[in-house]
Amino acid sequence: MKRFNMKKGWLFLLMTAVSILGLNAQDSGNEDIQFHVVPVAEFRMLQIEGDNYLFSPSGSLQFMIEKGEDSSSKMPDLITSRISYSQDIFTRGIEGYDERNFHKIGLFGKVVSGKNSFLLKIDGRGANPFESYRNFEGLLMYGRKLIDTDSISLVLGGGLAATDTGIKIKDIDILVVPLPMLYFSYSGEYFSTDFEWIGLPDARFVVFPNSMFRIKGEASFAGFDLPVDINFDTALCCYPIKEGPFKDYFSISAGISHNVDKFRIDMDNSAKYNYFCAYGEVSATAIGVRAGYAFAGERMISSYGERTKESYDGGFYLAIHGMYKF
Repeated sequence: MKRFNMKKGWLFLLMTAVSILGLNAQDSGNEDIQFHVVPVAEFRMLQIEGDNYLFSPSGSLQFMIEKGEDSSSKMPDLITSRISYSQDIFTRGIEGYDERNFHKIGLFGKVVSGKNSFLLKIDGRGANPFESYRNFEGLLMYGRKLIDTDSISLVLGGGLAATDTGIKIKDIDILVVPLPMLYFSYSGEYFSTDFEWIGLPDARFVVFPNSMFRIKGEASFAGFDLPVDINFDTALCCYPIKEGPFKDYFSISAGISHNVDKFRIDMDNSAKYNYFCAYGEVSATAIGVRAGYAFAGERMISSYGERTKESYDGGFYLAIHGMYKF
């Protein structure tokens, strides 16, 4: 089986980006239509134990074309697409296996027209992401906005997910399943939240969203091996700039999180690391740095249907992100 070719992968992503740029540029002459390109770069480092580190660089390129309220164009209100690529690199690898590099490639598209929204998402991951169709996950969803006020928004819908579900009926693998689609948001003076269920559910909240000191939190499912497969993050944030356009731009935070990282080694073997992290963060929205200490780590190896768990010592944690909107 051929391994993932990095040069061909990047060439494919670049050609996709150029094609999208060309299509979107056709409407660029309309002053009521805005076109944006948003590059994002991230880097994460986790000390697993001893001299074994996990380095995770990633990048994405998002394209957005948005129609103004007074535009005469017949195009949808919003078209957005994103291509992304990331690597997870172990300095010493996963004990018992030779693979050290793991890849993830993502394609995302969303079209909003009036109260209707259509979403397509494809992810491929693994040490050899093109090894099998089982390495890919796909979502095709439709949603309709039922409530749209200044404080509340509600979108309901559904669609199909294509992935290695692990479900079998009479020795036949079930690879396509129906899923609901739900998006809810509420914004108030003392509390704001949004909940999204597209594939796996995730939620975010902010207490005192207009104050200098705010409590932020988020939680999401990484899978259905509960309660292990729950990511969460809670932080106390300080926004020192009290007035002006940069009031919500700069923040200093201290928090705790639980993270789940999964790696597909091959069709029969996979690994999962989950750990807690206490951290401090400085963020200027477009760029941020988070550093802390990971602890209470647990490693789970799934090999040919058998699972083994063991605890491991944690270590230093670092995450850096940067973005820009053209």
